[in-house]
Amino acid sequence: MVSAYHNHFKKLSSNVKIFLAGNAIQGLGLSIYGLLFNLYLKELGYGESSIGGLISTTSLGISMMAIPAAFIIDKFHVKHLVLTGMVCSSLFYFFQILTTAESSLFAFGLLASMFQALFNISVSPFYLRNSTPQVRMYLFTLNSALNMAAHLVGYLIGGYLPEIVRHFNPEMGQISIYRTSIIAALSMVFLSNLMFIRIKRVSIPHSKKKIFDGLKEKEWNVLSKLILPKLFFAFGGGLIVPFMNLYLKERFSFSTKMIGISYAILQLFIFAGIFITPILIKKTTHLRFIIITAMLSIPFMLTMGLAANIGLVLGCFFMRGMLMNMSSPITSMFEMEHVREQECVFASAVILFFYHIVYTSSTRLGGYMIETYSFGPTFFTASFFYAMAIVLYYRFFKREDELITRNEQSFIDAA
Repeated sequence: MVSAYHNHFKKLSSNVKIFLAGNAIQGLGLSIYGLLFNLYLKELGYGESSIGGLISTTSLGISMMAIPAAFIIDKFHVKHLVLTGMVCSSLFYFFQILTTAESSLFAFGLLASMFQALFNISVSPFYLRNSTPQVRMYLFTLNSALNMAAHLVGYLIGGYLPEIVRHFNPEMGQISIYRTSIIAALSMVFLSNLMFIRIKRVSIPHSKKKIFDGLKEKEWNVLSKLILPKLFFAFGGGLIVPFMNLYLKERFSFSTKMIGISYAILQLFIFAGIFITPILIKKTTHLRFIIITAMLSIPFMLTMGLAANIGLVLGCFFMRGMLMNMSSPITSMFEMEHVREQECVFASAVILFFYHIVYTSSTRLGGYMIETYSFGPTFFTASFFYAMAIVLYYRFFKREDELITRNEQSFIDAA
């Protein structure tokens, strides 16, 4: 497997390699921010319901920017969009962490995530257009694996960073310690621009079409089938995933350091899962892989809602995260391959838009449910929506999957 990754990596263009490196650096900084921001808000005195509302600004901002970004992304070089997105999002995250008023936290978080969307919307189409079908599977999984590795390191650093800050300034209050740690993390996000600025310009074919031309001709039937199952995954994930660090802290009294270590181990599991995905996918189809991994994750989610043993809960935490994330590169490929190449940017944006709209609402509801009913019922509700997503994927694409299987069997018989 290592040899296969190495051989395919050598075939990638310099632009793709630079993008991979920059993506990993910004992922490192954002993972520290994500780990500490909830804990920082809790230290400021916000309850789970308010925290849910504040962290949902990320999804809200991305959804608001996704569609406009899709219409402008073909009009500008990706380098300009990425740099604009990263610089502006970093600055607004800085402004956010310097205020404590809920309205200001919301406003700056919304602006930061809107510019972050300029980056997010460009990733899959950029890789798709800068790779051949022979290396695409390894490129998508390598990108996910590098992100997981960056998050692993980021969570380890994030868990110890408050203690390091406290060591250099023992008199600093807990709120200031969290704030200083988050500012250090956001500096890494800003520095990722040093990589993105090295992307070489590639000429863009100028289109004379008006920006909204061709909307009626889009493959809306296919898009709706791709979007609807993801909305159920988004709703289920939004209910519980953003609150997992609070779950470990409040239910099991984990310190920031232990939360960071737990998240780092989670990333190690996810990294291993994504790393072996190209081998496992050879044994089945894309659809079956997505369905099987999601189905296997549900028992672990239910156990986390019921169990009180920390060892069992952590085991389920790691396995659920690995199973749900190892299919993410396959899902991205599955979506991009179901639309016409010239529509991949628009499709990516539309899927992102609806996903984050639902995730925003779900996160707000999740904070309310946890504050009102605790974590157990929230886990059960999330599991139900995951199960519904699996059913929809199967119903929408089972005939196509059966056709692929028959064609493969015919080829084997003929050979």
